[in-house]
Amino acid sequence: MHKNNFAIVPFNSILIKDKYLVSNILGGWDLLSEGEFKRLNSFKLDRDSELFNRLYNKKIVVDENNFKSLIDDYRNLNANLFNDTSLHIAVVTTRCNLKCKYCQTKSLTKEDMSYEIASRVLKYIFDVNNLYVTLEFQGGEPLLNWEVLRFLIEHARKFNTGKNLKIAVVTNLTLLDDEKAKFLVDNDVSICTSLDGPEDVHDNNRIFANKKGTYSIVTKNIRRLKSKYGKKVDLLPTITRSSFRRYKDIIDEYVRWGQEEISLRPVNRLGVACKNWANLGYSAEEFNEFYRKSMDYILELNKKGIYIRERLARVILEKILNKRDPSYVDLMNPCGTGRATVVYMPNGDCYPCDEARMIGEEMFKLGNILNENYEDLMKKDNLLHLLEASLVNLWDYRSAFLPWIGTCPVVNYAEQHNIVPKIWCSSLHKIYNYQFKYIFEKMLESKDNANIFNEWVKRGWR
Repeated sequence: MHKNNFAIVPFNSILIKDKYLVSNILGGWDLLSEGEFKRLNSFKLDRDSELFNRLYNKKIVVDENNFKSLIDDYRNLNANLFNDTSLHIAVVTTRCNLKCKYCQTKSLTKEDMSYEIASRVLKYIFDVNNLYVTLEFQGGEPLLNWEVLRFLIEHARKFNTGKNLKIAVVTNLTLLDDEKAKFLVDNDVSICTSLDGPEDVHDNNRIFANKKGTYSIVTKNIRRLKSKYGKKVDLLPTITRSSFRRYKDIIDEYVRWGQEEISLRPVNRLGVACKNWANLGYSAEEFNEFYRKSMDYILELNKKGIYIRERLARVILEKILNKRDPSYVDLMNPCGTGRATVVYMPNGDCYPCDEARMIGEEMFKLGNILNENYEDLMKKDNLLHLLEASLVNLWDYRSAFLPWIGTCPVVNYAEQHNIVPKIWCSSLHKIYNYQFKYIFEKMLESKDNANIFNEWVKRGWR
């Protein structure tokens, strides 16, 4: 490229309020007035103009001097493409002591992971070509298979010689005692549990077999971990139809528990949730309205000095503002299923993501760790087909959010019963598009909003 020449990287655009968001697949983007957009679209750019310099700095316009920087941005934004699996989910048991109304796991044969399978899981996590590895325990309720869970934690710590290893357990917290709590704390295990909001909201969804609510015992153990062991528990709500009118109460509950982040997750139509969908479920449009009200309230709290952020919004902002890959599987393109996450069932069967094992269909199973290596699983045809089905640039190639957005092929399959999605019929795609647009609208709306968003990403990724 001659030093006096430049190129405009092919871009997509969308009108947001009175500005045009323009973005290219490599991650360059800017917000333009109508006049600026017309000049860019007609290729009438004067190299000495302020607009040219801005578009050059934003990497919409490139020459030989900033092209390498643009490629580096793409690598940082899509770091997941250059590493083996980072998140390894061990389902140590399919048994559970709760009967939650929205449980997304299919009714499975009650089965516990053996020491033999656990040992193979450990081999897998240390064989992968990735310095950053998370071993996460799920169920069922993982504390029901405590001895194998303990074995995995002890030996993961013992045999780790070179990995930046994080260990986490997702538990309903109802079976925690002092022995288990001390062990988890001593071994630096992150603890995550579900808290759907205030007591009546939580107990409407998360119940024992006798239909008694779990809020009192869950919150008792959250307090115990904090007061006795200095351990903070990460909390996750699941948003059902009954959550909609209580959005302020749910957010206030998280503030009250000292949480800096809340993840407003829509319930998926998987497992037991399918049977209760008439009472639990909603359309993408209904969820988007809930999300708007919730985010408006969260911004209002931040302006009053009460700090809390929404997780998916923070992920989006991390990608847009920092051009950094936050390793959020569903917003990878292609999806991180298999590549970024693998699930190990109690019998050794492997699935490419949590949702795939929840559907329970043979077509999503990659193999079994007793007779196949990690490299074998990554070459399976069904995994490659899943990745192809998740390429947003095939299904929505004109999207201005293309540098940052992704989709879950398994959730799309559950909704549409077809591995090839009709992307604009996908509830997930409608929700993600709304959330991206909301973020840009709020940044344009006021400097206060933009400053709050910048603060969210400045505080880093836990």
